[in-house]
Amino acid sequence: MQHSNPEANPRAPVSRYGDKSGIADGRVPDFRLQKSDDGDWQVLVISVRGSYWLRANHIELCDDGKRMNLSGANAFLREARRDGFKTEYVGPNGAAII
Repeated sequence: MQHSNPEANPRAPVSRYGDKSGIADGRVPDFRLQKSDDGDWQVLVISVRGSYWLRANHIELCDDGKRMNLSGANAFLREARRDGFKTEYVGPNGAAII
């Protein structure tokens, strides 16, 4: 699992949102879902809140580099949205907050 907080994980990329979000409602996404070069999907944790939820609900996704197929990615997005979390989807046409 990767965090955008460099102190929590020194290998993690720093979030491009910083301390202040550019998102219209003022919230930073909790997760980033992106397609890897091999065609699988990967979930990256961006927020501390998302980290707690992921550990409580999807401990199998907490390993670094854990990947899933398209069906698993869709199920993850549905469940995260249902519980009020925002996900940055990075697809072929750019990024979108869902």
